[in-house]
Amino acid sequence: MSVRAVQLDFLHPTGRGSRLGPLLLVIGAIVALAALSYQRHLAREVVAREAQISDLRGMASRSAPALSERESDTPEVREQIKKANAVLQQMNVPWGELFAAIESAEGGNIALLAVQPDPRSRTLLLGGEARNLPAVLGYMERLERTKRLRDVVLVTHELRSKDPGQPVAFALNAAWVEAR
Repeated sequence: MSVRAVQLDFLHPTGRGSRLGPLLLVIGAIVALAALSYQRHLAREVVAREAQISDLRGMASRSAPALSERESDTPEVREQIKKANAVLQQMNVPWGELFAAIESAEGGNIALLAVQPDPRSRTLLLGGEARNLPAVLGYMERLERTKRLRDVVLVTHELRSKDPGQPVAFALNAAWVEAR
């Protein structure tokens, strides 16, 4: 019996695997290019959104101009202009800065119940309750030390002897300072 020699050709492989490989390589390259293109699109979108946010923050920090009345305006229009100007003043209250100043002065013995700004006079009325009068006075000192509130004055105080713990109801008035 004779043994036949085996012929091995490593340079020219045959079979299905050799045709599928280049096709998968092309598909993979196309997917990679599409992903790169989408990533660049998203990066441009992020830059555009950040620019919009920056513009909006700049607009929020500037005061909105008041609407002016004309001689030809009717009394109804003048009343609407006054109401619109009041809304613009409320919108121009630096809420974030005021709340940050109020919260930074907060202590464990104070419960704020009301915050009422007056944009015309740049004053703030704070109403709340405290465990005792020294807690109110300490809160007033901490408010004075903030960068945004000045001239803190105790407007009213009342000991609520019928309530449990006998809290002190108080009202404070403070002037706020605009950030520069």
